[in-house]
Amino acid sequence: MITSFIMTTDRAPGFRRWVWGMCTALGVLCHPAAGEAIIAAPAALKAPPVPSTGAPHPSAPVVKIAGMTLEIRSGRVVVTEVEKGSPADRAGVRPLDVLLVVNGRSLVDLDPISPQQVLGLLQQERTLRTRLVLGRGAGTLSVDLPGNSAETRTTPEPSGELRPGAQAPTFSGRDLHGKEVSLEDLRGSLVLIDFWASTCPPCERAVIPLRRIAEQYKGKLRIVGVSLDEDRKGFEAFVYNQHLPGIQLFDGAGWKAPIARMYGVPANGIPYYVLLGRDGRVAAIGDLDKVEETIARLAGPPSQER
Repeated sequence: MITSFIMTTDRAPGFRRWVWGMCTALGVLCHPAAGEAIIAAPAALKAPPVPSTGAPHPSAPVVKIAGMTLEIRSGRVVVTEVEKGSPADRAGVRPLDVLLVVNGRSLVDLDPISPQQVLGLLQQERTLRTRLVLGRGAGTLSVDLPGNSAETRTTPEPSGELRPGAQAPTFSGRDLHGKEVSLEDLRGSLVLIDFWASTCPPCERAVIPLRRIAEQYKGKLRIVGVSLDEDRKGFEAFVYNQHLPGIQLFDGAGWKAPIARMYGVPANGIPYYVLLGRDGRVAAIGDLDKVEETIARLAGPPSQER
């Protein structure tokens, strides 16, 4: 054995040091106490690490919320799929967006939570909404999405599914000036209910087409905005700065507001539109483009075309 040879050779100490050096160079670990040598691969011959492809590990958790699929890739929580027409899609979320903040918890500050914790929270937390900050290239996107709620409902729900032809739940609320407004008072008119929040970028982008619709169908269509804001100052500032048309209601309960819950907003996200016919029944529901087609059919040509 190499070790025995080194220990028993009567060669000069310099020769023994040379042999030990050769052991090291060849990756031979000599253990005189054990009387044997263990062969190990030299560091230079070790296989290089396999670069990450970015694909998730087969055992990595996958979470779906508000129509988007989240996975852990290369140590980050990444949006991998967005269902067309889902709340996430309407909010502007796109595949490859990276989660930076979830409900006030940061993944990037000095004391971040782990990607595994993020997915666990999204699965386990029972919330009516989920606030996210997403990274996209050098920019960021803030979104407010319906969350994972399993709480006991104490607010009356509409009978049956809210769909075209169903009787719309009635409600009342206070407008920008504190005046009580009831949906019953608008019976006999086409009514467009607009659910929005000042923290919702897609809601802000929808303001221009909403103002156009209000102008084109002036006298034929009533618009009732229902804010999901909890901060009255934010509500008032958005109404004034964006020149929102029609009646704007605020009750401060956000996503827990009775009106929003009766109309299924937490499950669909915002912006969300419901068009009521003159008989108080749901005529159309969903995104603004779809609803506008029904407005044109029921209200006739826009006023400016006459």
